[in-house]
Amino acid sequence: MKLNRIIPDLINDAKSNNWTHVFFVNNPVTSIISRLVIEKYQINKSEIKIISIRNTDTSIVDFSVYNLKRGNYDRYLEKILWDSPSGRKILKEIRGNKFIIYASWAYREVNQVIRSNNCMGHIYIEEGQHSYMNIKPYNPNEVSLYDKIKINWTNRFSEEDEIGYYFREDAHAFIGMNESVFPKVHSNKKFILDNLNDLKQFYSPKLLGVKKIGLTCAMRRLNNDQWILMLKKLINEMPDGGVIKPHPSFLSSSKIKNQFKSLFETIADPKIKLCPNNVILELEMLYDKKILIGSQTSLSRYSDLLGSTYINLKLY
Repeated sequence: MKLNRIIPDLINDAKSNNWTHVFFVNNPVTSIISRLVIEKYQINKSEIKIISIRNTDTSIVDFSVYNLKRGNYDRYLEKILWDSPSGRKILKEIRGNKFIIYASWAYREVNQVIRSNNCMGHIYIEEGQHSYMNIKPYNPNEVSLYDKIKINWTNRFSEEDEIGYYFREDAHAFIGMNESVFPKVHSNKKFILDNLNDLKQFYSPKLLGVKKIGLTCAMRRLNNDQWILMLKKLINEMPDGGVIKPHPSFLSSSKIKNQFKSLFETIADPKIKLCPNNVILELEMLYDKKILIGSQTSLSRYSDLLGSTYINLKLY
């Protein structure tokens, strides 16, 4: 069945009523999808609010950006008292306007903001690999108390299975770049973007001519003494040179970042450099075919989509 390519009703309503469009951006893919949505549906730039989660780069959606900063004790308040200081900060930033939400899944802050009387509805946007898992939308009114406690405590995707409370069935639409996205969602709620080349207006390539790109796994996958083995595996796959892009977890603090950089500099071939932080690989592949090397990630799917190659390498 051919999927919808017209505008979702909720976005039409928001445009007609001058509601604020609130985009939760938590990784490069959500940043890309947000910009594609803005361009595809010609959303008024003055009615956009970008919420950057975990210091995600928002250079291609540089409108009214709010960088969410969590307090030192927020995680305890969230898990023990069922409070969401982050959600309250976001609502304060929206400043009492009626709004709609675009988010990758129903994590704690999203659920908190959805409960606002000023929230007129929400839409899920593609995030990466999890958007292609066989996850069925759930009814938020039918969640058991035990599962509510579990959801609030973990507040993250399960990597072991495809069962979980991630997409609420009261969402108005699900938007992605590929017809196989959100496989358990009915086709009448799915909308597929076909304007990827629009992004060339907003991004300048930084790796033209660089063929091979090594991708580290997440820091949590390794003990500290395994970092060097992971880097050597990547370096061995690039005898002619290239760049290595660290997972964001290796950039989470100055201490970790400096530790990683120092280790890299002691073992790397001069022909191999660290990838600049402001590089968006999905957009680099719009300009230049690449060979990506690393553990399985959503980039393997996007490399296929964009005519590049992905080499799966066991790093942990």
